[in-house]
Amino acid sequence: MIRHIASIVVAGGLLSAGSTQAAEYRWLNSWDRTLPQITMFVEPYIKAVEAASKGSIKFIVSGPETVPAFEQLQPVSSGAFQFLFTHGAYHFGTNPLLAAVEALGGTPEQRRTSGVFEYVDKQYQRLGVKLIAMPMTKDGGYQIVLKKPLTANGDLTGHKIRGNPTYQGVIRLLGASVVTLPPAEIYTALDKGVVDGFAWPAYGVIDTRFYEPAKFLLRPSFGFGTNPLLVHLATWNRMPEADRKIMLDEARKFEDKWLKDSERLMDEDEKALAGKGVTVVQMADAHKARVQRAWSDGLWELSAAKFKKEVDEMRAIAKAKGID
Repeated sequence: MIRHIASIVVAGGLLSAGSTQAAEYRWLNSWDRTLPQITMFVEPYIKAVEAASKGSIKFIVSGPETVPAFEQLQPVSSGAFQFLFTHGAYHFGTNPLLAAVEALGGTPEQRRTSGVFEYVDKQYQRLGVKLIAMPMTKDGGYQIVLKKPLTANGDLTGHKIRGNPTYQGVIRLLGASVVTLPPAEIYTALDKGVVDGFAWPAYGVIDTRFYEPAKFLLRPSFGFGTNPLLVHLATWNRMPEADRKIMLDEARKFEDKWLKDSERLMDEDEKALAGKGVTVVQMADAHKARVQRAWSDGLWELSAAKFKKEVDEMRAIAKAKGID
């Protein structure tokens, strides 16, 4: 199917950069519009790029209904689609580096200027894609939401928690087991008791209605979130320099905006969930003291198991800047 799509793209002349017609690019999102990063980052970014190009750049947007989130990197690497807005955990088995960046310490600006993202970009170019944006949330960007309350020991012993591989350090610290499910299956899994909770960004729960079967927010939250924007490398290299500049300039503006927007969303989401009968619960103090380190160590360890040389090199760059 992917080869067929790619042949249509090439044969149909969908990429017309360099011609007098508008260049049209196929864009994949890993989520639908129920998640705010689509309506507050992707859609405004696309409009800004199209406006700044005076209509010479156009995007045709698809989501996980077209290609499932865990299968999206390959069609972008092959050129069947040209842009991908995603999370590194969804292609962790192919390359874990875009998930491992969330193990970094420091501030967003320290991360941006550390050289880590440039290193990751270089490694992803080997897969045929280029990293052009890395919007980040503030610290405390992830949380666990529960259907069942904590145990008497303030942990999750015996619980089954939906998560992707990046969450395993925290989930295991709390004594639970990880169940991997795509986002579209979370509600049903909660409702039917397949899982007892789920790991998720610290915003967006109100929009997905996951709060209906899950009534407990576990605190503290941990980590910081990223949503990399990737582009098919050969397509990028063929673009006029002016088009590349527009995309990079607008990406930086929206990275800064998303950092502020996501913080506001986290606060608004928690308040809205309280109005829906969702209660905040606190993990045991011993776990609170270790949760951030468990998050970072879990990411480094899991990533190094697959790409030890590259993860060691990336971590050395971070250590040199004091943000590992």
